[in-house]
Amino acid sequence: MNAGVPIFLGNDAILNPDVLIIGGGSAGVAAAIAAARQGADTLLVERHGFFGGAGTASLVHSFCGLYDLPPTLEAAPHVANTGLPAELERELLAQGIAHGPLRMGKVDVLLHQPQRLALFYDQWCSRQPNLKVLLHTDVIDAAVEGNRVTEVMLHCRGRTWKLRPRSIVDASGDAVLAALTKHPWDQTPAAELQRPAYIVGIGDVESGAFSGDGPLKIAGCLARAISDQQLPAAAAGAHFRAGTTSNEAFLTLDLAGDSPECPFDATDARSLTWVELQGREVTFAIIEHLRGSLEGFANARITTLPMRAGIRESRRWIGEAVLTEDDLLESRSSDQAVANATWPMELRETARGPRLLYPHESKACGIPLGALRARDLSNVFIAGRCLSATHRAQASIRVMGTALATGQAAGNAAASHEQKTANLAQQVRAVLRKLESAR
Repeated sequence: MNAGVPIFLGNDAILNPDVLIIGGGSAGVAAAIAAARQGADTLLVERHGFFGGAGTASLVHSFCGLYDLPPTLEAAPHVANTGLPAELERELLAQGIAHGPLRMGKVDVLLHQPQRLALFYDQWCSRQPNLKVLLHTDVIDAAVEGNRVTEVMLHCRGRTWKLRPRSIVDASGDAVLAALTKHPWDQTPAAELQRPAYIVGIGDVESGAFSGDGPLKIAGCLARAISDQQLPAAAAGAHFRAGTTSNEAFLTLDLAGDSPECPFDATDARSLTWVELQGREVTFAIIEHLRGSLEGFANARITTLPMRAGIRESRRWIGEAVLTEDDLLESRSSDQAVANATWPMELRETARGPRLLYPHESKACGIPLGALRARDLSNVFIAGRCLSATHRAQASIRVMGTALATGQAAGNAAASHEQKTANLAQQVRAVLRKLESAR
Protein backbone atom coordinates (compact mmCIF):
# COMPACT_ATOMS: atom_id res chain seq x y z
CA MET A 1 0.00 0.00 0.00
CA ASN A 2 1.34 3.38 -0.97
CA ALA A 3 -1.25 6.00 -1.86
CA GLY A 4 -3.56 5.03 0.99
CA VAL A 5 -0.96 5.05 3.77
CA PRO A 6 -1.69 8.00 6.09
CA ILE A 7 0.87 10.64 6.92
CA PHE A 8 2.19 10.79 10.48
CA LEU A 9 0.12 12.87 12.85
CA GLY A 10 1.72 14.46 15.88
CA ASN A 11 -0.19 15.37 19.03
CA ASP A 12 -0.78 18.95 17.92
CA ALA A 13 -1.19 18.42 14.20
CA ILE A 14 -4.19 20.07 12.57
CA LEU A 15 -5.18 18.80 9.16
CA ASN A 16 -7.64 20.36 6.81
CA PRO A 17 -9.02 17.64 4.55
CA ASP A 18 -11.66 18.54 2.01
CA VAL A 19 -13.78 15.61 3.20
CA LEU A 20 -13.66 13.66 6.46
CA ILE A 21 -15.44 10.29 6.52
CA ILE A 22 -16.39 8.93 9.96
CA GLY A 23 -16.66 5.14 9.94
CA GLY A 24 -15.09 2.56 7.64
CA GLY A 25 -18.00 0.22 7.03
CA SER A 26 -19.35 -0.34 3.53
CA ALA A 27 -21.00 3.10 3.52
CA GLY A 28 -17.86 4.87 4.75
CA VAL A 29 -15.52 3.09 2.33
CA ALA A 30 -17.82 3.91 -0.58
CA ALA A 31 -18.11 7.55 0.54
CA ALA A 32 -14.34 7.87 0.86
CA ILE A 33 -13.59 6.35 -2.55
CA ALA A 34 -16.29 8.41 -4.25
CA ALA A 35 -15.02 11.65 -2.72
CA ALA A 36 -11.38 10.84 -3.48
CA ARG A 37 -12.18 10.01 -7.10
CA GLN A 38 -13.71 13.46 -7.46
CA GLY A 39 -10.33 14.94 -6.55
CA ALA A 40 -11.15 15.82 -2.94
CA ASP A 41 -8.43 15.44 -0.32
CA THR A 42 -10.19 12.78 1.74
CA LEU A 43 -9.51 11.25 5.16
CA LEU A 44 -11.29 8.05 6.29
CA VAL A 45 -11.21 7.22 10.01
CA GLU A 46 -12.25 3.87 11.51
CA ARG A 47 -12.33 2.80 15.16
CA HIS A 48 -11.32 -0.81 14.50
CA GLY A 49 -8.17 -2.19 12.89
CA PHE A 50 -9.83 -2.95 9.55
CA PHE A 51 -12.58 -1.71 7.28
CA GLY A 52 -15.88 -3.38 6.44
CA GLY A 53 -18.04 -2.71 9.49
CA ALA A 54 -20.78 -5.31 9.79
CA GLY A 55 -19.38 -7.25 6.82
CA THR A 56 -16.08 -7.91 8.58
CA ALA A 57 -16.15 -6.94 12.27
CA SER A 58 -19.57 -8.52 12.83
CA LEU A 59 -19.11 -11.40 10.33
CA VAL A 60 -22.22 -10.48 8.32
CA HIS A 61 -21.34 -12.72 5.39
CA SER A 62 -23.79 -11.61 2.70
CA PHE A 63 -24.40 -8.39 0.82
CA CYS A 64 -28.14 -7.72 1.00
CA GLY A 65 -29.74 -4.91 -0.99
CA LEU A 66 -27.09 -5.14 -3.71
CA TYR A 67 -29.59 -6.35 -6.32
CA ASP A 68 -32.97 -5.28 -7.63
CA LEU A 69 -36.01 -7.17 -6.43
CA PRO A 70 -36.58 -9.70 -9.24
CA PRO A 71 -39.84 -8.99 -11.09
CA THR A 72 -40.29 -12.76 -11.56
CA LEU A 73 -38.66 -15.80 -9.99
CA GLU A 74 -37.02 -16.55 -13.35
CA ALA A 75 -35.49 -13.08 -13.77
CA ALA A 76 -31.69 -12.85 -13.64
CA PRO A 77 -30.14 -10.84 -10.77
CA HIS A 78 -29.37 -7.22 -11.60
CA VAL A 79 -27.25 -4.82 -9.53
CA ALA A 80 -29.54 -2.06 -8.28
CA ASN A 81 -27.03 0.82 -8.19
CA THR A 82 -24.37 1.79 -10.70
CA GLY A 83 -20.84 2.86 -9.85
CA LEU A 84 -19.17 1.44 -6.76
CA PRO A 85 -21.81 -1.23 -5.88
CA ALA A 86 -21.48 -2.71 -9.37
CA GLU A 87 -17.68 -2.40 -9.23
CA LEU A 88 -17.55 -4.19 -5.87
CA GLU A 89 -19.73 -7.07 -7.09
CA ARG A 90 -17.61 -7.50 -10.21
CA GLU A 91 -14.31 -7.43 -8.29
CA LEU A 92 -15.40 -9.75 -5.46
CA LEU A 93 -16.62 -12.37 -7.91
CA ALA A 94 -13.52 -12.07 -10.10
CA GLN A 95 -11.21 -12.52 -7.10
CA GLY A 96 -13.14 -15.45 -5.64
CA ILE A 97 -13.99 -13.49 -2.48
CA ALA A 98 -17.72 -13.78 -3.14
CA HIS A 99 -20.05 -16.50 -4.34
CA GLY A 100 -23.39 -16.07 -6.06
CA PRO A 101 -25.62 -14.26 -6.35
CA LEU A 102 -27.86 -16.65 -4.44
CA ARG A 103 -31.63 -16.36 -4.67
CA MET A 104 -33.30 -16.71 -1.29
CA GLY A 105 -37.04 -16.63 -1.76
CA LYS A 106 -37.85 -13.26 -3.33
CA VAL A 107 -34.40 -11.67 -2.95
CA ASP A 108 -30.84 -12.11 -4.21
CA VAL A 109 -27.77 -11.92 -1.97
CA LEU A 110 -24.03 -12.09 -2.60
CA LEU A 111 -22.20 -14.35 -0.15
CA HIS A 112 -18.65 -13.36 0.76
CA GLN A 113 -15.73 -14.27 3.03
CA PRO A 114 -15.45 -11.59 5.76
CA GLN A 115 -11.69 -11.88 6.28
CA ARG A 116 -10.94 -11.53 2.58
CA LEU A 117 -13.41 -8.65 2.32
CA ALA A 118 -11.32 -6.77 4.90
CA LEU A 119 -8.22 -7.11 2.71
CA PHE A 120 -10.19 -6.14 -0.40
CA TYR A 121 -11.31 -2.91 1.26
CA ASP A 122 -7.68 -2.18 2.24
CA GLN A 123 -6.61 -2.58 -1.37
CA TRP A 124 -9.59 -0.70 -2.79
CA CYS A 125 -8.79 2.30 -0.60
CA SER A 126 -5.05 2.13 -1.27
CA ARG A 127 -5.61 2.59 -5.01
CA GLN A 128 -7.12 6.06 -4.50
CA PRO A 129 -4.39 8.75 -4.72
CA ASN A 130 -6.43 11.37 -2.82
CA LEU A 131 -7.46 9.09 0.04
CA LYS A 132 -5.69 8.69 3.37
CA VAL A 133 -6.87 6.36 6.11
CA LEU A 134 -6.53 6.16 9.89
CA LEU A 135 -7.47 2.99 11.75
CA HIS A 136 -7.87 2.65 15.54
CA THR A 137 -9.22 6.21 15.52
CA ASP A 138 -12.36 7.56 17.22
CA VAL A 139 -14.14 10.88 16.83
CA ILE A 140 -14.63 12.19 20.36
CA ASP A 141 -15.66 15.83 20.00
CA ALA A 142 -16.76 18.43 17.47
CA ALA A 143 -17.22 22.19 17.40
CA VAL A 144 -20.02 24.02 15.63
CA GLU A 145 -20.03 27.65 14.51
CA GLY A 146 -23.24 28.92 12.98
CA ASN A 147 -24.55 26.09 10.82
CA ARG A 148 -21.22 24.39 10.17
CA VAL A 149 -19.06 21.86 11.94
CA THR A 150 -15.74 23.66 12.04
CA GLU A 151 -13.55 21.30 14.03
CA VAL A 152 -13.45 17.59 14.85
CA MET A 153 -11.29 15.96 17.53
CA LEU A 154 -9.82 12.52 16.93
CA HIS A 155 -8.48 10.12 19.54
CA CYS A 156 -6.19 7.10 19.47
CA ARG A 157 -5.04 5.44 22.69
CA GLY A 158 -4.48 8.53 24.77
CA ARG A 159 -3.45 10.84 21.91
CA THR A 160 -5.77 13.48 20.49
CA TRP A 161 -5.57 15.90 17.59
CA LYS A 162 -7.89 18.22 15.71
CA LEU A 163 -9.09 18.41 12.14
CA ARG A 164 -10.79 21.26 10.32
CA PRO A 165 -12.54 19.51 7.43
CA ARG A 166 -14.59 21.39 4.90
CA SER A 167 -17.21 18.64 4.61
CA ILE A 168 -17.98 15.57 6.72
CA VAL A 169 -19.78 12.31 6.02
CA ASP A 170 -21.09 10.52 9.12
CA ALA A 171 -21.08 6.83 8.21
CA SER A 172 -20.58 5.72 11.81
CA GLY A 173 -23.84 3.75 11.96
CA ASP A 174 -24.63 5.39 15.30
CA ALA A 175 -24.98 9.02 14.21
CA VAL A 176 -21.97 9.79 16.40
CA LEU A 177 -21.51 13.29 15.00
CA ALA A 178 -25.16 14.15 15.65
CA ALA A 179 -24.74 13.22 19.31
CA LEU A 180 -21.48 15.15 19.66
CA THR A 181 -22.88 18.30 18.05
CA LYS A 182 -26.28 18.00 19.78
CA HIS A 183 -27.94 18.01 16.37
CA PRO A 184 -31.48 16.59 16.35
CA TRP A 185 -31.51 12.82 16.01
CA ASP A 186 -34.04 10.07 16.55
CA GLN A 187 -33.95 6.72 18.29
CA THR A 188 -36.73 4.14 18.44
CA PRO A 189 -37.94 3.12 21.92
CA ALA A 190 -36.10 0.13 23.36
CA ALA A 191 -39.06 -2.25 23.03
CA GLU A 192 -39.19 -1.71 19.25
CA LEU A 193 -35.50 -1.43 18.35
CA GLN A 194 -34.23 -3.95 15.82
CA ARG A 195 -32.60 -6.72 17.88
CA PRO A 196 -28.84 -7.38 17.68
CA ALA A 197 -27.17 -10.49 16.24
CA TYR A 198 -24.05 -12.39 17.27
CA ILE A 199 -22.37 -14.29 14.43
CA VAL A 200 -19.57 -16.83 14.70
CA GLY A 201 -17.67 -18.79 12.08
CA ILE A 202 -17.75 -22.59 12.41
CA GLY A 203 -15.31 -25.10 10.96
CA ASP A 204 -15.25 -28.87 10.40
CA VAL A 205 -18.99 -29.28 9.91
CA GLU A 206 -19.82 -32.02 7.42
CA SER A 207 -21.20 -30.53 4.20
CA GLY A 208 -24.41 -32.57 4.35
CA ALA A 209 -25.40 -31.06 7.67
CA PHE A 210 -27.13 -28.14 5.91
CA SER A 211 -28.69 -29.96 2.94
CA GLY A 212 -31.99 -31.81 2.68
CA ASP A 213 -33.69 -32.02 6.04
CA GLY A 214 -30.50 -30.92 7.84
CA PRO A 215 -31.88 -27.53 8.92
CA LEU A 216 -34.99 -29.20 10.38
CA LYS A 217 -32.84 -31.64 12.33
CA ILE A 218 -30.76 -28.77 13.74
CA ALA A 219 -33.88 -26.82 14.73
CA GLY A 220 -35.42 -29.88 16.36
CA CYS A 221 -32.24 -30.69 18.26
CA LEU A 222 -32.01 -27.16 19.65
CA ALA A 223 -35.72 -27.03 20.52
CA ARG A 224 -35.49 -30.27 22.52
CA ALA A 225 -32.37 -29.04 24.31
CA ILE A 226 -34.09 -25.79 25.29
CA SER A 227 -37.18 -27.69 26.46
CA ASP A 228 -34.98 -30.01 28.55
CA GLN A 229 -33.06 -26.98 29.90
CA GLN A 230 -29.82 -28.23 28.38
CA LEU A 231 -29.55 -24.94 26.50
CA PRO A 232 -30.71 -21.47 27.54
CA ALA A 233 -33.86 -20.01 26.01
CA ALA A 234 -31.70 -17.53 24.05
CA ALA A 235 -30.55 -20.45 21.84
CA ALA A 236 -33.95 -20.28 20.12
CA GLY A 237 -32.64 -17.33 18.12
CA ALA A 238 -29.99 -19.43 16.36
CA HIS A 239 -29.86 -20.22 12.66
CA PHE A 240 -27.12 -21.60 10.43
CA ARG A 241 -25.86 -20.99 6.91
CA ALA A 242 -23.19 -22.78 4.92
CA GLY A 243 -20.21 -20.61 3.97
CA THR A 244 -18.49 -20.17 0.63
CA THR A 245 -15.74 -22.74 1.28
CA SER A 246 -15.81 -26.43 2.12
CA ASN A 247 -16.82 -27.33 5.70
CA GLU A 248 -17.31 -23.67 6.61
CA ALA A 249 -20.50 -22.39 8.16
CA PHE A 250 -21.86 -19.46 10.14
CA LEU A 251 -24.06 -19.49 13.20
CA THR A 252 -26.16 -16.36 13.64
CA LEU A 253 -27.77 -15.84 17.03
CA ASP A 254 -30.48 -13.20 17.26
CA LEU A 255 -30.63 -11.87 20.82
CA ALA A 256 -33.30 -9.98 22.74
CA GLY A 257 -30.59 -7.58 23.89
CA ASP A 258 -32.27 -6.63 27.16
CA SER A 259 -29.83 -7.05 30.04
CA PRO A 260 -30.54 -7.47 33.77
CA GLU A 261 -29.49 -3.82 34.17
CA CYS A 262 -31.31 -2.05 31.34
CA PRO A 263 -33.49 -2.47 28.24
CA PHE A 264 -31.65 -2.90 24.96
CA ASP A 265 -29.89 0.27 23.81
CA ALA A 266 -27.13 -0.01 21.22
CA THR A 267 -25.52 3.20 22.50
CA ASP A 268 -25.35 2.07 26.16
CA ALA A 269 -22.13 0.33 27.24
CA ARG A 270 -24.03 -1.83 29.75
CA SER A 271 -26.34 -3.12 27.04
CA LEU A 272 -23.54 -3.73 24.53
CA THR A 273 -21.50 -5.57 27.16
CA TRP A 274 -24.40 -7.88 27.91
CA VAL A 275 -24.94 -8.65 24.21
CA GLU A 276 -21.28 -9.56 23.70
CA LEU A 277 -21.08 -11.75 26.82
CA GLN A 278 -24.34 -13.52 26.11
CA GLY A 279 -23.45 -14.02 22.45
CA ARG A 280 -20.23 -15.83 23.27
CA GLU A 281 -21.76 -17.90 26.06
CA VAL A 282 -24.75 -19.11 24.06
CA THR A 283 -22.98 -19.78 20.74
CA PHE A 284 -20.30 -21.89 22.43
CA ALA A 285 -23.02 -23.79 24.33
CA ILE A 286 -24.91 -24.45 21.09
CA ILE A 287 -21.88 -25.86 19.29
CA GLU A 288 -20.89 -28.00 22.26
CA HIS A 289 -24.39 -29.45 22.42
CA LEU A 290 -24.53 -30.18 18.68
CA ARG A 291 -21.12 -31.89 18.80
CA GLY A 292 -22.52 -34.57 21.07
CA SER A 293 -26.06 -34.71 19.73
CA LEU A 294 -26.24 -34.40 15.95
CA GLU A 295 -24.67 -36.17 13.03
CA GLY A 296 -22.32 -33.97 11.02
CA PHE A 297 -21.29 -31.84 14.01
CA ALA A 298 -18.99 -34.27 15.84
CA ASN A 299 -15.89 -32.25 14.98
CA ALA A 300 -17.54 -28.83 14.77
CA ARG A 301 -15.76 -25.93 16.44
CA ILE A 302 -16.00 -22.18 16.53
CA THR A 303 -13.14 -20.86 14.40
CA THR A 304 -13.91 -17.14 14.24
CA LEU A 305 -15.38 -14.73 16.74
CA PRO A 306 -16.70 -11.34 15.66
CA MET A 307 -14.87 -8.18 16.63
CA ARG A 308 -18.26 -6.92 17.79
CA ALA A 309 -21.90 -8.00 17.82
CA GLY A 310 -24.02 -6.97 14.87
CA ILE A 311 -26.05 -3.88 15.69
CA ARG A 312 -28.98 -3.30 13.38
CA GLU A 313 -30.31 0.01 14.72
CA SER A 314 -29.33 2.81 17.10
CA ARG A 315 -29.48 6.57 16.49
CA ARG A 316 -30.69 8.05 13.20
CA TRP A 317 -29.97 11.55 11.90
CA ILE A 318 -32.82 13.93 11.15
CA GLY A 319 -32.11 15.23 7.69
CA GLU A 320 -33.62 17.67 5.25
CA ALA A 321 -35.86 14.79 4.15
CA VAL A 322 -36.95 11.65 6.00
CA LEU A 323 -37.39 8.36 4.14
CA THR A 324 -40.57 6.60 5.31
CA GLU A 325 -42.19 3.18 5.33
CA ASP A 326 -44.79 4.38 2.81
CA ASP A 327 -42.02 5.55 0.46
CA LEU A 328 -40.67 2.01 0.39
CA LEU A 329 -44.04 0.26 0.15
CA GLU A 330 -45.05 2.49 -2.76
CA SER A 331 -41.58 2.38 -4.41
CA ARG A 332 -41.58 6.16 -4.55
CA SER A 333 -38.85 8.04 -6.33
CA SER A 334 -38.30 11.55 -7.62
CA ASP A 335 -35.77 13.77 -9.33
CA GLN A 336 -34.14 14.15 -5.90
CA ALA A 337 -33.21 10.45 -5.71
CA VAL A 338 -29.49 9.60 -5.65
CA ALA A 339 -29.59 5.90 -4.59
CA ASN A 340 -31.96 2.96 -4.91
CA ALA A 341 -33.31 0.96 -1.95
CA THR A 342 -34.39 -2.54 -2.97
CA TRP A 343 -34.26 -4.66 0.19
CA PRO A 344 -37.59 -5.38 1.93
CA MET A 345 -38.15 -3.89 5.36
CA GLU A 346 -36.55 -6.62 7.49
CA LEU A 347 -38.12 -6.14 10.89
CA ARG A 348 -36.30 -7.86 13.73
CA GLU A 349 -38.00 -6.27 16.71
CA THR A 350 -37.81 -9.59 18.56
CA ALA A 351 -35.26 -12.42 18.60
CA ARG A 352 -37.75 -14.80 16.94
CA GLY A 353 -36.70 -14.12 13.35
CA PRO A 354 -37.58 -11.48 10.76
CA ARG A 355 -40.86 -10.13 9.44
CA LEU A 356 -40.39 -8.99 5.85
CA LEU A 357 -42.46 -6.16 4.38
CA TYR A 358 -42.14 -6.00 0.60
CA PRO A 359 -43.11 -3.10 -1.67
CA HIS A 360 -46.42 -3.44 -3.48
CA GLU A 361 -44.47 -3.75 -6.75
CA SER A 362 -41.00 -5.20 -7.31
CA LYS A 363 -39.52 -1.76 -7.90
CA ALA A 364 -36.79 0.26 -6.21
CA CYS A 365 -37.48 3.15 -3.88
CA GLY A 366 -35.41 6.25 -4.59
CA ILE A 367 -33.50 7.63 -1.60
CA PRO A 368 -33.51 11.44 -1.84
CA LEU A 369 -30.35 13.45 -1.31
CA GLY A 370 -32.16 15.33 1.47
CA ALA A 371 -32.07 12.14 3.57
CA LEU A 372 -28.27 12.25 3.27
CA ARG A 373 -27.91 15.90 4.35
CA ALA A 374 -28.11 17.00 7.98
CA ARG A 375 -31.08 19.26 8.58
CA ASP A 376 -29.25 22.05 10.42
CA LEU A 377 -25.56 21.58 9.53
CA SER A 378 -24.64 22.76 6.08
CA ASN A 379 -21.42 20.77 5.65
CA VAL A 380 -22.54 17.41 7.07
CA PHE A 381 -23.71 14.46 4.99
CA ILE A 382 -24.91 11.05 6.14
CA ALA A 383 -24.65 7.50 4.79
CA GLY A 384 -25.43 3.96 5.89
CA ARG A 385 -27.79 2.82 8.61
CA CYS A 386 -27.91 6.16 10.47
CA LEU A 387 -29.25 8.22 7.55
CA SER A 388 -32.52 10.11 7.90
CA ALA A 389 -35.30 7.50 7.89
CA THR A 390 -38.13 6.24 10.03
CA HIS A 391 -37.70 3.12 12.14
CA ARG A 392 -39.29 0.80 9.59
CA ALA A 393 -37.67 2.42 6.58
CA GLN A 394 -34.31 2.02 8.30
CA ALA A 395 -34.98 -1.73 8.41
CA SER A 396 -34.56 -1.69 4.62
CA ILE A 397 -31.78 0.81 4.00
CA ARG A 398 -29.42 -0.44 6.74
CA VAL A 399 -28.16 -3.41 4.69
CA MET A 400 -24.67 -3.35 3.16
CA GLY A 401 -25.63 -3.22 -0.52
CA THR A 402 -27.76 -0.13 0.04
CA ALA A 403 -25.09 1.31 2.34
CA LEU A 404 -22.62 1.18 -0.55
CA ALA A 405 -25.03 3.21 -2.67
CA THR A 406 -25.82 5.84 -0.04
CA GLY A 407 -22.13 6.10 0.82
CA GLN A 408 -21.26 6.71 -2.82
CA ALA A 409 -23.92 9.41 -3.11
CA ALA A 410 -22.90 11.12 0.14
CA GLY A 411 -19.21 11.06 -0.82
CA ASN A 412 -19.93 12.54 -4.21
CA ALA A 413 -22.10 15.24 -2.66
CA ALA A 414 -19.56 16.12 0.02
CA ALA A 415 -16.74 16.38 -2.52
CA SER A 416 -18.67 18.39 -5.06
CA HIS A 417 -20.11 20.95 -2.75
CA GLU A 418 -17.91 21.79 0.21
CA GLN A 419 -20.12 24.51 1.70
CA LYS A 420 -23.48 23.34 0.31
CA THR A 421 -24.02 26.78 -1.18
CA ALA A 422 -25.81 25.32 -4.20
CA ASN A 423 -29.46 24.49 -3.77
CA LEU A 424 -30.64 20.91 -3.42
CA ALA A 425 -31.70 20.51 -7.05
CA GLN A 426 -28.27 21.65 -8.28
CA GLN A 427 -26.48 19.23 -6.01
CA VAL A 428 -28.71 16.31 -6.99
CA ARG A 429 -27.87 16.98 -10.63
CA ALA A 430 -24.15 17.03 -9.80
CA VAL A 431 -24.34 13.71 -7.94
CA LEU A 432 -26.35 12.04 -10.70
CA ARG A 433 -23.84 13.23 -13.35
CA LYS A 434 -21.06 11.53 -11.40
CA LEU A 435 -23.07 8.32 -11.09
CA GLU A 436 -23.75 8.40 -14.81
CA SER A 437 -20.04 8.82 -15.57
CA ALA A 438 -19.31 5.75 -13.40
CA ARG A 439 -21.44 3.43 -15.54
